[in-house]
Amino acid sequence: MDARIWLTGEGGEPRSFSLSERTVVGRDPDADICIDDEAVSWNHLEIESRGGVLMATDLDSSNGTALNGEPLDRARRLRDGDVLTIGSHRLEVSDKLPGRGGETVAAFAPSVALTEEERATAAALVAPYRSEGAFAGRPATRAEIAEALHVSERTAQRRLDALAVKLDVPGDAGRERPRLIAARVIELGLDRPR
Repeated sequence: MDARIWLTGEGGEPRSFSLSERTVVGRDPDADICIDDEAVSWNHLEIESRGGVLMATDLDSSNGTALNGEPLDRARRLRDGDVLTIGSHRLEVSDKLPGRGGETVAAFAPSVALTEEERATAAALVAPYRSEGAFAGRPATRAEIAEALHVSERTAQRRLDALAVKLDVPGDAGRERPRLIAARVIELGLDRPR
């Protein structure tokens, strides 16, 4: 049996969706699972099959995602019976594959060694996401990073480029590159003190 999501909204009947290699949940009509709710971001959540396990990642949504009642603050492994909450909607994971049952645990991400300068740059980049009560939809700009670290914008850019290389973020990502770097930093917890 394939992995599925059972979506239940306010007073509605549960609807079942099959999960593919990458399933995007959001308000976008083209999302794999479209939820028409103002509390749901355009592209809110991603559920991805990685190496035989299901992983859930909040896509920097405005109102966040909860996994079993706890904030989904980094990529987390999903198991059969886990419940994701988005706005007023409940998404229950149904995954009967052997070895994927039991309670959810934090995903162990590969270790990436950063210098103190790179760690400070990573922290400055994701600071808008981490500030108390903020609903940041973007990472810090190069100018904001430079100001926070008391360096030039050129130095801030060089440090971002070094982070991108270490985190396998492609150089051709264009304007999405800072967001992709920030997503990897948060996923791996690289902005947190060691």
